[in-house]
Amino acid sequence: MNNEGKFWSVVTTVSLVLLIFIAAKQTNFSLSDIFSSDEDDNEFVEESNETTELTNSSLDPDPITKECLDHEGLARHDHAVLNIFINGEQELVPANIGILTDVCNEQGEEMHAVHTHDSSGRLHIESNEQIDIPIGVFFDIWGHHFDETGIFEYRVNSTHELIMTVGGTVVDSYDDYLLVNTSEVIEIRYQQRA
Repeated sequence: MNNEGKFWSVVTTVSLVLLIFIAAKQTNFSLSDIFSSDEDDNEFVEESNETTELTNSSLDPDPITKECLDHEGLARHDHAVLNIFINGEQELVPANIGILTDVCNEQGEEMHAVHTHDSSGRLHIESNEQIDIPIGVFFDIWGHHFDETGIFEYRVNSTHELIMTVGGTVVDSYDDYLLVNTSEVIEIRYQQRA
């Protein structure tokens, strides 16, 4: 093969690898997910207690996730603090979740009903109507899984459990828990079973 042929082979290979990488990033897959077999994936899930399935809180997100608002004419404006711990390590709840998204991006209507302004874990629960808003709405807006089966990519199994407390009291409503109290602290812990 001449030098020009070798050059174009290298360019083609590099381009293909970059294309696979970009596609993997946009679909929440890693390169190891793409190139591993189903047997390898099952071993990984068993060993790490995780799954590669990434979904929102529900397959059918609450219609509240599509409502957009600003701070004018609010019928409710409450707050709660969300703390998430994965195997003892606190996870960051990022700033600006639910603000200026693909859905809510109009001038004057740039916020979802549940959103954050900073990374303190403080949730802002707002609506132009006096409605009940479950915490699952926040996870749907954030784009992460949360229900009784697990949180993020972590799943409940024989070695790990998911515990949710509100004000120190264990609750079992998970994603259906209604955000109601302006002073409540919600903790979600994925941890090894005792």
